[in-house]
Amino acid sequence: MQETPVARVGQAVLTSADLAAMEDSLAHSPTAVREYVNTWVASELLYQEASRRGLSENEEILRRLEVLRRRMAVQALLDQVFAAADTAPVSDDAVAAVYASQGSAFLLKEDVANVSFALFADRDPANTFRSRILRGTSWDDAVAATQQDSTGRTQLLQVATRQFFTRTNLYPEELWKLARTLSRDEVSFVLKTEPGYYVLLVHSFKQQGDMPDLAYIRNDIRDRLLLEQRRLHYERLLASLRGTTPVEIHFELLDSTASATQGD
Repeated sequence: MQETPVARVGQAVLTSADLAAMEDSLAHSPTAVREYVNTWVASELLYQEASRRGLSENEEILRRLEVLRRRMAVQALLDQVFAAADTAPVSDDAVAAVYASQGSAFLLKEDVANVSFALFADRDPANTFRSRILRGTSWDDAVAATQQDSTGRTQLLQVATRQFFTRTNLYPEELWKLARTLSRDEVSFVLKTEPGYYVLLVHSFKQQGDMPDLAYIRNDIRDRLLLEQRRLHYERLLASLRGTTPVEIHFELLDSTASATQGD
């Protein structure tokens, strides 16, 4: 069954199937759909006029289209090559080896704190939680005990466990100021803030220029290793292609052309 066009410009039609293919980018918005249809109509009017004037067969345009076609084909090939490269997992040992040998390349550009905190609506459950930590209960167990307690569970507003923060994303600001004063694995006093009552535990605090914790840059190192895998796959592909396809490069012609141009 033939679809009824949503819009028509001369012999060109825009169907509901065409719009369905664009569904994600149109974000299911009626306004966005109308804007897309209007844009399509304007574009089609201009294209048809350009074709009428013979511009769609213009040599320069055809040359640019060929360049674009080649680039897209090359990118499709590289996507296949890199997809194969990405299937090779980056081991934790490889990440640790880079950290040990090249860690200085990742020196911190700002202070970074690795902290755990719990936010309570009232002071009493915050004090109870802090007391558990002081008595030797681990952070995870103290959180679990609070969540299992009916009263504590309702008062516990937020928990962060061993997360990395900088001054710009640890807020309210009082938390950052408190983190700077605590020793490693020292539990804070109950800090009253506008959102509620915080208990803070600092696992590490690194200053600008320090070597970061491995956990903080693990993903950065993994990304670097993945890029290296891609580079190796790319170089192997080129080497293979050079081995099977004749290649000639005459740099002397380029040099002579450049000399002639400079002489002019």
